[in-house]
Amino acid sequence: MDIIRWSGTYLHDKGIESGRLNAEHILAHVLETERFQLYMNFDRPLTKGELAKYRPLLRRRAAREPLQYVLGSAPFRNLGLRVDRRVAIPRPETEYLIDVLKRVAGEDRVFDSAVDVGTGSGAIAVALAAEGLATSVIATDISPAAISLARENAVAAGLSCIDFRLGSLLNPVSGLTFDLVLSNPPYLTEAEWLDTEPEVREWEPRLAMVARNAGLEVIRNLVKGLGGAVRPGGWVGLEVGSTQGEVVAGLLRAMPGFEDVGVHDDLAGRRRYVFARRIVGGNTETVPAVPAPIAREE
Repeated sequence: MDIIRWSGTYLHDKGIESGRLNAEHILAHVLETERFQLYMNFDRPLTKGELAKYRPLLRRRAAREPLQYVLGSAPFRNLGLRVDRRVAIPRPETEYLIDVLKRVAGEDRVFDSAVDVGTGSGAIAVALAAEGLATSVIATDISPAAISLARENAVAAGLSCIDFRLGSLLNPVSGLTFDLVLSNPPYLTEAEWLDTEPEVREWEPRLAMVARNAGLEVIRNLVKGLGGAVRPGGWVGLEVGSTQGEVVAGLLRAMPGFEDVGVHDDLAGRRRYVFARRIVGGNTETVPAVPAPIAREE
């Protein structure tokens, strides 16, 4: 308990508001236990070996390295994903993107094929497969490092047949069509990026978070390719910035062949999710091709 109290104050003095909570997470990680167990053993002395493991992690957090990078993992829905500086940290807002998908497309809808565009840590792709929301999943990313880490997360979840493809946006799946296209693309402006906390600005990959032209350049390029990627009756869902929802909805309404365009709130009431459905019977630009089905490793 003395270590937790001292560490909490130390981190707070370094500008970390939840210093004690961070210290508890780091100590629980070192001791390989749950955080609540710390308070059931509050009077247990730490060994020299435990302290030797704990101190460098505490110093990393004091340097404003994100807690998730220090711990090497981040929660996402029912998953524990490995994360490091190769990828942006998956956030609760992206978890809720999947809840909104289930609400607009139907709780029992299972998509024959899905693509996660700009997969990063693989969070969306792995969640879709793990929760049985899609029979087959492809994930794309422009970063080879991100693809490597996302593949590690899929294997760790026992999902060996998510197809990870390197390249920009929908380019790696040119010629394929899908029942579902989901994406959490870069949407921060340069000014917003510079205004973020040090944990974001100095540690997370800028490429995964910032876009030119008022934060909309990547989204505009993605929307342009949706006509040839979404099958009739299929859905597209995008997580966007808190001021971008109506603009992105307008882009989708201007695309021939899409209907049911809607902007949906996140849990804080910010209009962060844009969904649209491809008109049933609408023409696609490519012949449908079905990727391999999801397989779990026993």
